[in-house]
Amino acid sequence: MTPEHPHPAARMLSADDIARLLPHRHPFFLLDRVTALNPGVSAEAVKNVTASDPVLAGHFPGRMLYPGVLLVECVAQLAAVIYGSAGALRATGELVGDVADRVGYLAEIRQAKFLRPVHPGDQVVLRAESGPRLGGLISVNGQASVGRERVMTVRLAVTEREDA
Repeated sequence: MTPEHPHPAARMLSADDIARLLPHRHPFFLLDRVTALNPGVSAEAVKNVTASDPVLAGHFPGRMLYPGVLLVECVAQLAAVIYGSAGALRATGELVGDVADRVGYLAEIRQAKFLRPVHPGDQVVLRAESGPRLGGLISVNGQASVGRERVMTVRLAVTEREDA
């Protein structure tokens, strides 16, 4: 391993890189940075929750909480980064083309557990890991943490794009 060829798990992606892997755009582009990536296998990302996030204006006035369902969506977007990056990274770590059209869809949410609320000012660290495949579905194990405290765990199933 050399600085020119980092280990895949050490690969970081900027918001611009993530935008090349996901079809999502504002206001539904949720990941701020991928801090570790092992294409096709696992990833870690950061979501900074700020009081200026439009969803917090209505969730809830006078008691802002980041919606749990959006934490689940963050993990689903991270899963899309894992699978989208699998064939899109050169040995140098450079992304090859835009691959957002290859992203499948969230098919199932299983065993979501919300362990504590997420508030403005929190930096959420998200982790996702690929699980077994069953037909066109891929199992994903995910979690979200703030500091050392886990705030959510979830198991998802995502689809592979057959028409891409």
